[in-house]
Amino acid sequence: MTASDGPHTMSPGMPPVCGYEVRAEFDHFVLRDDFVTDLAGNTSHPLLQFQPQVTINPKGQLELHLTVAGPDVWTSLLTAMTVIRQSGYAPIAVHVRDNPEPTTSYVQAPGNDSN
Repeated sequence: MTASDGPHTMSPGMPPVCGYEVRAEFDHFVLRDDFVTDLAGNTSHPLLQFQPQVTINPKGQLELHLTVAGPDVWTSLLTAMTVIRQSGYAPIAVHVRDNPEPTTSYVQAPGNDSN
């Protein structure tokens, strides 16, 4: 079996993967109002395609939560980091976990069950 024999990641009729939830933490110099103002003032902001949610964690640090559809954790993480860095903010930590809700038409590679 060659790589071309396997299902294409965008094949119609294949079940969707759920994607990933990405949580980026920022230092105390990044304020909630900075993100809210940036997102509200630009309806074509790249972060908006990832359902952003801005929260403050118990340490008083801003956290940005994104839902990123992707074929694997690494692609989703790199996509999120690219969009976050393009926004001008540098996170101090990034966490990724499976998203239980389908978000895309990508399919998971056979034998790569992360549950």
